[in-house]
Amino acid sequence: MRVAAVWQVLMPVALDVERVWIATNSDRGFEDMTISFAETFRGSLSAVLTQFEKMTWVANAELR
Repeated sequence: MRVAAVWQVLMPVALDVERVWIATNSDRGFEDMTISFAETFRGSLSAVLTQFEKMTWVANAELR
């Protein structure tokens, strides 16, 4: 798990992060992560998503 790289992306918006949920599925060989932001998020979710998409080890990043 590349937790340090994840927090490096989230550091500029850390005050708005409400919850981080990480699940590991060893049968499939990947981790799934959900990040919940405050309703009054002051940053740009698109910018956060773009940073995750640039990481070579990220298979998929999406906003829900």
